[in-house]
Amino acid sequence: MGNQEKTRVKQQYYIPMEVKEGTIITKEYEDTPRTWSKIGNRKVRTILVPATEEQYKAYMQSEWKEDKRQQRLADKRKKREKAQVEHRDDFSIKGWDTPVSFEQLCETEYGFPRENRQDSPEEILEKEELLEALRRELAKLEELDLTILQMAIQGVSEAAIGREVGLSQKGVNKRKHRILEQLRNQLEDYR
Repeated sequence: MGNQEKTRVKQQYYIPMEVKEGTIITKEYEDTPRTWSKIGNRKVRTILVPATEEQYKAYMQSEWKEDKRQQRLADKRKKREKAQVEHRDDFSIKGWDTPVSFEQLCETEYGFPRENRQDSPEEILEKEELLEALRRELAKLEELDLTILQMAIQGVSEAAIGREVGLSQKGVNKRKHRILEQLRNQLEDYR
């Protein structure tokens, strides 16, 4: 067969550019044929602008992502319709686009699956013992530590806590972590 040289055809990439009334087109693209292309979810008149592979992929990445999202939504809708025809609830297909009535939200505790199991008497007793131990440990804390802990729980920033109690932000941070570590160690037997 001789030495046959394989010629590799380099793939040419094009980016569709929408052409509307008033679009300014440079001389090099004036005679370029207009074609119908899909940009996003719309079919529009475009001209195809040559691009490098990197440019093409950078431009198309968001288009591909949106197409994939639309495909997933369409699949979910089909599954939901099929489940409705079969008169069954399929919770795996419910998402942000699923219409829900107020009554349905109340029945499912605002979209969170309802826990049907109740705590056993032993579990209730363990929780009560843990709370009692936590109260005892909190009572042992200094007033400054309690203030820091209460403000942190309320979502106050460490800098604001520091201004209130007369410490630096770093001092508040160290003290807060020390308090939490101390509580964790004291309550370890209850976990």
